[in-house]
Parts: sequence; C-alpha cells; structure tokens
Amino acid sequence: EPQRIFGYYSLPVLIDDDVVGRIDLKSDRKAGVLRVQSAWTEPNAPVDTAERILPALREAASWQGLDSITVSERGNLTPALASAVRAG
Repeated sequence: EPQRIFGYYSLPVLIDDDVVGRIDLKSDRKAGVLRVQSAWTEPNAPVDTAERILPALREAASWQGLDSITVSERGNLTPALASAVRAG
C-alpha cells in the first residue's frame, strides 16, 4: 500500500476513445455516499474532465441507491471534481 500511487481499485476514465484519468471509488452504503477516494488526470486530459465525468458518477451513485458524492483530497483531479460536485 505505501508504494501505491493511484489506489487499489482505480478505474480508467475514458472520454471519447482516450484514457484521460484514473478514479478510485468506494460505495459507502451505510452512509449513502459514493466516495471518490482519489482522482487523477493524464497529461492529455481535457480541461473540462471533471465536468464531463460528473454525470457518470451521479449515475453510479444512483444505481447503487446512494444519495450523494464526496471527494477526497487525493489526486490532481480532486479539486476540480469537488468543485463540480458542489456546483451541481
């Protein structure tokens, strides 16, 4: 674990046909929250990556019966993603 950079369950983030990032999600069913444990962008990621993946995160939370999304501070995409979640 100390050598892990992206998280054990990190998944690739695809926009169109490009891998633009990695995201590590956890369903906290007890709290009703989809937790973004880390989120990272690749060098080729578009500026609006956070806004473009937010609908997929909302959909993932919804099909799991979760009420909200929280974003940790781990990863270079988390500030933009946390802002997008707060905005709406």
